[in-house]
Amino acid sequence: MSNKRYTFLIDTNLDLASTTPGWPETFARLCIDAEDTTDLEYMDAQLEEQIPDIAFMPSGDYHRLQRVGKCGYRGLAIPTSKMTGQPAVPSVVVVKHDDPAESLLDLRGATFGYINRSCTSCYFAAGVMLAQHNEDSRQFLKLQKTPPWQGQIDAVKSGEVRVTLVPEDVWKSDEENAKDTKVIGRWDDGVPGFVVARNDIDEAACDEFVKALVRWQPPWSNLYGPFKPFFLADVHRFFHAMDALPEGF
Repeated sequence: MSNKRYTFLIDTNLDLASTTPGWPETFARLCIDAEDTTDLEYMDAQLEEQIPDIAFMPSGDYHRLQRVGKCGYRGLAIPTSKMTGQPAVPSVVVVKHDDPAESLLDLRGATFGYINRSCTSCYFAAGVMLAQHNEDSRQFLKLQKTPPWQGQIDAVKSGEVRVTLVPEDVWKSDEENAKDTKVIGRWDDGVPGFVVARNDIDEAACDEFVKALVRWQPPWSNLYGPFKPFFLADVHRFFHAMDALPEGF
């Protein structure tokens, strides 16, 4: 990037961390000081104040900040689906295999497993799907936090929650999921998290970092596949869908 040092705030729920193999050396070479967090309220506050130079953040939170006019960041890179190689990650509605529900609309009052209120693939996905039917997911469902990704599906299997939404890649990654659970709906406009840079950082200064992200080959166990450069065309349907959410969502 340059001799200037840059700060990089990372939501480690997205399967990248300051200690991920290969990255400490890359951060040192590019003069990047990386900070890990799973505290999304802290991350939102930091980004509202435009403190980090760059961040890897949930796409839903990026839209939320943009919607209220507090987003001083632009997209640099976006992960891809490890199944398709595309920067689109559909979410699927998952219930037990013998659940009589045929769609999310059949589940009024059901316990819904979600990670946090920043999660695009579960919290925002449910919000968008129900908003299309003039329903507010925060009243329609009983929200209950669970461990992320496979942990959400395991919570359905155990009966801790009745329903969840997860990235389709997560559900497909374990063949046992298709034996014990089933998919009864999907949201196709979901996208992964974004790597963003503050608007005042020169594009040329970010080029090497974007190249490093694109070169990285995540292990198959990761949530996402490789990164690609960020293009608005890849996320405009997602932004349009998110615009339909109730104010303050």
